[in-house]
Amino acid sequence: MTIRGQHGKRHLHFHIVLVFTVLAVIFTTALTAAGLSGDQAWKPKFESGKIKFELRLASYQKVEGWEIGFVPGPPKTPVWISPQVALTNSDIARAWPQPDANGFAVGFMLTQKGSLKLARLTKSHIGENVAIMVDGQVTSAPKIMAEITGGRALINGKFTEAEAGALAKGIMLK
Repeated sequence: MTIRGQHGKRHLHFHIVLVFTVLAVIFTTALTAAGLSGDQAWKPKFESGKIKFELRLASYQKVEGWEIGFVPGPPKTPVWISPQVALTNSDIARAWPQPDANGFAVGFMLTQKGSLKLARLTKSHIGENVAIMVDGQVTSAPKIMAEITGGRALINGKFTEAEAGALAKGIMLK
């Protein structure tokens, strides 16, 4: 079935859904790697419950002036991370626990500024990698496949309602 958007682009709706599905998988993988999977009891690392969330450009090839991190998993893979932060907690306007087929997920909406930042970053760096960081640790460094617009995403992960609520609250603490 072909769906035309306001701009007459074929499959526009499909691509938006596909991009956010990919984002959900990336965030699920990132949170699982960071120990935030709903398959285990998750507790915030800090008493305040704040979770530091960042997106930065990354490269699997050495880049002078960039710091080295490691993508988790056997084996740990070295990745060079830009010192410039592209998105942070302050770019998230709202986060909330949301029921899904596997329990609960965390939905979030970027601020207008955050949406523009993500769209510009992804448009100008297609084919490059972006590091997803939670509490200062690289959780994954996927390749940017397309411009990401829309400003909404869903973090899936078989969370309990309490875990999804704690994660949403932790992301919202600025």
